Amino acid sequence: MRRKLLLLTLISFTVGIGSCETDFSLNGDYQIQPVVFGLLDHTQDVHMIKITKAFLGDGDNLVYAQNPDSNYFQQVDATVVEYKNDEETGRSWVLQDTIVTNKSTDGIFYAPDQKVYYFTEPALDSTAEYEITIDINGGEHIVTGRTALIDKFKLSGTVLNPQFKIQWAPNTVDTDDDYYAWNFTVVEGQHAARYNYQYTINWRETYEDSTTANFSATRDNGDVFQTFSPDNPSVHEPVFQGLDFYLFVATVVQPDPDVVKREFLGLDLKVSVAHEDLNTYMEVSEPVTGIAQVQQEFTNLTGARGLFSSRVVFEKKNFQLNAASIKELCNGQHTGGLGFCSNLPEHTSEWWSCN
Repeated sequence: MRRKLLLLTLISFTVGIGSCETDFSLNGDYQIQPVVFGLLDHTQDVHMIKITKAFLGDGDNLVYAQNPDSNYFQQVDATVVEYKNDEETGRSWVLQDTIVTNKSTDGIFYAPDQKVYYFTEPALDSTAEYEITIDINGGEHIVTGRTALIDKFKLSGTVLNPQFKIQWAPNTVDTDDDYYAWNFTVVEGQHAARYNYQYTINWRETYEDSTTANFSATRDNGDVFQTFSPDNPSVHEPVFQGLDFYLFVATVVQPDPDVVKREFLGLDLKVSVAHEDLNTYMEVSEPVTGIAQVQQEFTNLTGARGLFSSRVVFEKKNFQLNAASIKELCNGQHTGGLGFCSNLPEHTSEWWSCN
């Protein structure tokens, strides 16, 4: 009798579960959350700040992400004020809004057009601090944040010599150990924490029908972190290995029977320096790999998520290779079959000459 009663109880409980109301929302009450992201760079003339809002709905959030109205505020009044020794210097800028049309369409958010806010100033003071104040929808949200700039960062050595040509290979290469490295000195910046190094190679292809096309490919040489603390900068030397260069070229350039010749046009160097707050933001935003799957969050703003910080981007274009390195590009063990030729006078009589 007890077994029958227990069975009936279990059946009744199961039926009760099956008949529960399943029409509910996981989102709860939605509260608008401003999201601000801006990086000041005193080497640039125009400084852009993105001011949007978080969105939430019971539908497909990927659909909301494609709708600009889900991301914009109706009214934004923002000002940036300059401070030195914690006192206003008298310089300030009111942000204007504009539409940029070059956002990548590969992401999940609306593109290629997007609204950003900006101010123009070609002479920000790298020894000063800058505070942003944002009034959203007539006082509905007030956002503030302050950042120092990156001061005293500079490059020295071969990178500043206008006559310098990169030497990545000797005249004769027998093994991978024969390649050279290119390095230069970086004087670290005050308040900086991370340095990223990239170079872009540029080349031209000429085809059987005499038409030409220019191409480029960028290699990320990785990050280097400040030697000591952001308040105690030192120096370091980034290293670009010759073997890495030739292997990279062999990866991004493929043999093509329609190509008559390929000409190396030059190499562009890009050094990006991140403020310590930007570095922290990048670190906590990295994908979570632990079992707990707890995503940390960092912001230096009051009244919003996001970041108001600084960076410096140094770019120098059109580095050339020396004769031995061009020779290796044209007929070396890794890139010899790709159709590169040399325009250098010393190679005129060689089979890899473009002439």
